[in-house]
Amino acid sequence: MYVELLSLFTAFCYGFSAVLARKGMRDSTPLTGALIGALVQVLILSGLLAASPPPRLDWTAVAYFVASGILASTLGRLCNYISIDRIGVPVSAAVIGSSPLFSTFFAVLLVGERVAAATLMGTVLVVVGIALTSGGDGGGFRLRSTAVVLPVLAAAFYGASSAVRKMGLMILPEATLGALVGAASSLVSFVAYLAATRRVGDVSLSGNSLKYFGVSGVVVTLGWLSMFNALAAGKVSVVATLIGTNPLFSLVLSWLMLRDSDRISWRVAAGCLAIVAGAALVTLF
Repeated sequence: MYVELLSLFTAFCYGFSAVLARKGMRDSTPLTGALIGALVQVLILSGLLAASPPPRLDWTAVAYFVASGILASTLGRLCNYISIDRIGVPVSAAVIGSSPLFSTFFAVLLVGERVAAATLMGTVLVVVGIALTSGGDGGGFRLRSTAVVLPVLAAAFYGASSAVRKMGLMILPEATLGALVGAASSLVSFVAYLAATRRVGDVSLSGNSLKYFGVSGVVVTLGWLSMFNALAAGKVSVVATLIGTNPLFSLVLSWLMLRDSDRISWRVAAGCLAIVAGAALVTLF
């Protein structure tokens, strides 16, 4: 139950951080949110590592942690933040909740995990959930591929990062070190991206947005530590699937905190429930 509780706590952190980021983007930009989030992670994790006994190093594992950080915190987070800004928390979070599909695929491909029949059934439910949440709020059902391409990309990056992260933890089970290396590589690559694309000017920060982005970064850091510990002790498919329940937390929290900016239709609610049901099926059976 240890792995399951850690994974569910991570899901809560991800859902909460998405809502906080949305509130911060009212006075700022997705790029700013991603940058502040990565910076906060590095600062907190550096402090935790400095206060702990020095861990042993394995450069192969460190390389995996670097790759997982770039996949999740740079590519995944950037697509996540932009999708939140464009289509709102409920739809974005529900589609990104499909990341267990990609995690399972990459876990089979890279780690050699086996996929049970229940996992395939859960996959169908998750796909149905994506179709529902992507159908919009109009009368007829339409799969708006252009609207969901960013959260789907985010889901793929997050899914791949889980398998790569597990590969690193199989060599070096140091959760705090792995989280710090991933966050630091994200920060460096993100700053390099801003410089290379000459988008430093897009970073816009106000006192209000800093508050929300900062708290979001703290919450994500807690989620990352929880996730690394869960992955070190459990299977990628189980951990990633439980983390995939974060749309439920996003749905509830966005309804409580973002009533004036995000409308939750019956499609979005049904899609979230389908994704969560699929995740539960994969985990329990």
